Amino acid sequence: MERRPDVLVVGGGILGVATAVSCQEAGLGSVLLIESTRLGVGATGGAAGLLIPEAHHGNDPAPFVELGRSSFDRWKHLETSCPGGVGLVGLDWLGLAPHPDGFLADPSPAVEWLDADQVAMLVPGLAPSISGALIRGQGRLNPLRALARLAPGVEQVASGVTATTVEVRGGRIASVVTSAGTFSPGAVVFATGGPPALDGLDLSVPADLVKGHLIVTEPAPVRLPGTVAPVATQLEDGRLLAGGTLDFGDQTPVVRGDVTDAILAELRAALPATEGLRVTHGWCCFRPRHPDGLPIIDRVPAVDNAWITSGHFRTGILMAPSTGWALAQWISTGERPVEAAPWTIARFANS
Repeated sequence: MERRPDVLVVGGGILGVATAVSCQEAGLGSVLLIESTRLGVGATGGAAGLLIPEAHHGNDPAPFVELGRSSFDRWKHLETSCPGGVGLVGLDWLGLAPHPDGFLADPSPAVEWLDADQVAMLVPGLAPSISGALIRGQGRLNPLRALARLAPGVEQVASGVTATTVEVRGGRIASVVTSAGTFSPGAVVFATGGPPALDGLDLSVPADLVKGHLIVTEPAPVRLPGTVAPVATQLEDGRLLAGGTLDFGDQTPVVRGDVTDAILAELRAALPATEGLRVTHGWCCFRPRHPDGLPIIDRVPAVDNAWITSGHFRTGILMAPSTGWALAQWISTGERPVEAAPWTIARFANS
């Protein structure tokens, strides 16, 4: 491994890999990515992989929606530029009523409002009969497949390497001590999901982890027009992906049968034709979250050559390409990109 890389990325989830790829694409010199366990082992490997930026319009701040839109465009770019593609699949999103107040008050221009009869034509057998909002031209991918396609674009990737300590001299990170020895990088990006906790790094940011469950069924006797929220997403082979629960207060790393049973029961209630359908996979993951549910994309305070991206919660897969590109541009120019401006550490100064 290069002991003096121009850029060291700490964290091998989708945010870390996308950032390392962006740094390579931006011509920032040698790039080394390290991950303490396996690539994609955290929230990335447990995510559904939905890319639905327009559904955030009205629900989240406008800069967040714009970041999602630009990131979706970058996923499209990666699909054509990455050897073999990243597995991007186009789909439509159908959100069933009731809708959040913000979405109703300020819907995306892409929304088509459907009455109950129109929804029934798209989703035969849906119970009960209900209206909905249709957004076309969104996307989905398998996060681990995308990660596997992107990682070869990084000059050096080392899994099983844990960062433990940083040495700061003269307002710069001079060295990063790891289980594989010491590195002296030109720039460092911490993409560790939650805020990094390393000796020598003076960084205090409020964050927690929110557990969630997902299930996949055997191929279903129904055909959905993409994603039907909050019911399910149909995969290419006919299986149904359902769930995405928010299990607040549960920090146990086990898949709970009562939660997966409840997901299946809700699926069967909404689509009676799925009665008797068998669950083939059930899993859980922990999503890193800041108190406002929005990410950090910022320079580490009082350190000139270190950046952090964390707390992407339920949108890390969607936001990864634009987040990585913004960080690469910041490292390259020394100037904060416009798309990173709202996502500062300073907003938690009084937390």
